[in-house]
Amino acid sequence: MSSDLKWHEHISNICLKATRTLNFVRRNTYCCSQEAKNLAYLSLVRPHLEYAAAAWDPYTAKYIQQLERVQRRAARFVKKYYRHTTSVTGLLDELGWLPLFERRKHSRLTVFYKAFNNLSAISLDHLSVSSRHTRASNENKFTSLPVRTDAFKYSFFPRTITDWNYLPLAVRLSQSIQSFHGGLLSSASSNRC
Repeated sequence: MSSDLKWHEHISNICLKATRTLNFVRRNTYCCSQEAKNLAYLSLVRPHLEYAAAAWDPYTAKYIQQLERVQRRAARFVKKYYRHTTSVTGLLDELGWLPLFERRKHSRLTVFYKAFNNLSAISLDHLSVSSRHTRASNENKFTSLPVRTDAFKYSFFPRTITDWNYLPLAVRLSQSIQSFHGGLLSSASSNRC
């Protein structure tokens, strides 16, 4: 993190590391099957792009696109489609890869779910639960935090509380992490349709 509370240097370093690893994978697996290339990307490259992403998840389009660019290059490599007319979004769908910004959002929400259910050492005692219960506002929603700066507005708690409050009640009340992940995936796919 820089002195202005931005993650630009960190994100640049992550993209550089992931690109170097992707280039290594491309050089060494160019004659392998699609499944092997897919596995190599998922196990060697994507962890660089997602390690501790709940903490540093970028909010500006510039940094989101910088990270997505690495995954889009990997999708072209895995599927062997390098034409400019090829839809990379279609390639990502064929591979079953969620966009990285969605995966980071799921990561943040999973950390929050664990804290909410006392499965981690993160305390939510400083947050207040919404006291209004209407059709639009029901239990397990948190009151949004007052923010004055972008550095705080897009930090973990204010941003994740907003995303948490938009989740369906059934997802928020999931009994296990696996069912919570399933609910996140189904709500993400319904939002994309």
